[in-house]
Parts: sequence; C-alpha cells; structure tokens
Amino acid sequence: MNTPRTAASVPVRVAPATSNELVLHGLRSTFDPFADRVELMAPEAARGADVVLLDATGLPDDGVAAATAAREATERPVLVISEHTDERTLLRLFRAGITGYVTRPAEARTLVDHAVEVAAGKRVVDPEVALRAVALAARLLDLDRSPAALLGLSDREVEVLDRLQSGATARSIGHELYVSHETVRSHLKRIYRKLGVHDRAGALARAREEGILSS
Repeated sequence: MNTPRTAASVPVRVAPATSNELVLHGLRSTFDPFADRVELMAPEAARGADVVLLDATGLPDDGVAAATAAREATERPVLVISEHTDERTLLRLFRAGITGYVTRPAEARTLVDHAVEVAAGKRVVDPEVALRAVALAARLLDLDRSPAALLGLSDREVEVLDRLQSGATARSIGHELYVSHETVRSHLKRIYRKLGVHDRAGALARAREEGILSS
C-alpha cells in the first residue's frame, strides 16, 4: 500500500485528480523529463501521493467543487493549475483548503518546482493574483469582526472548540455546558463543516491557524 512520505522524499509523488487521458498525457509530457524530482502516479493512487494536481481549465465554477472533492477524498495537499488567474476563485479555493493555485507555466520546470514546494509544506500562489486577492479580501471582510465570526462560528461553537483543545470528550463538554453529549456532537458536525475539516485534530489545527484558538 502506498503511504505518504516526508516532505524531503525524492522524487515527490504527484497524482492527478482526474483520469482524463488527455490531461494525463499532458502531465506525462511535463513530468517525464524530471523523473529525478517528481514521480507521476495513477489517479487512483492519490491517497498515497505527496501532492494532488488538479487542472481546473474548463471545469465548472473554475474547479472549486473538484478541488474540494479532491482534498476531501485524498486528504493530501492540492495544487490547482488554470489557464487564467482569478482572485475570487483563489479565495474560494483557499477557503476550501487547497494549498496552491497557479496559472499554467510556460516552462515545465516551473510546474515541477511548484509541486516540490507544495510537497514541502509551502503555499504556492501566483504573486499577481495573490495581491489582487488580498485587496479583494480587504474590501469584503469586516475587519472588526472576530476570526470566529468571519467563519460563521457561534459563541457556543467556540466554547466547544476551546474545550476540545483541553482534550475533553463530547460527554464531558456536555456536562460542563449543561447540554446533552448528542447536542455537543451536533455542534461538532457544524464546526467541522464551517472549518472545512473532518475530525477534531483538523478542527483544532484550523482554529489555531485562523486565530480562533491560541497555539
């Protein structure tokens, strides 16, 4: 069984998010000359890859749904490439949990570099679209609202997160908040959905990343 390796592993294992033969042919042509740095895996082996690569060109909603599905199905970093840069798409993709978003580079070596960087835990974004996204986010966000409120979390959901961080179980949290443990489980489901994660560890990591909880 393929298992994820450390970021230092060489070659970096890259799996496409689609089995479209035309896309696969293009990726083989791109990566084959750099076999010492990247290994192109089959789409069905994506859960064992270091990076999942999604070509969003021509996909509905600029690939946001496909990128979200790829991240949830594989639990691996997702690098999205597209024919154009779009700041709104970038913000939606990062909210969905992807790790990189770049336009299709003129040189194959550049895409290889991006894949290696993502495998090493870095976020990769075209500088121009990143600057436009920051400007857009500044216009859209109410900077006086708390990080939790910006993500749609209620005060009670933040209380649950805070107790999760101390290692409390759903039953003990319910006892502390004077609600049933089933109510706490319902809170947890909503928290996971709002944070775009699947479990407690993911929720705590995202909450710390967003400044909702202290590290």
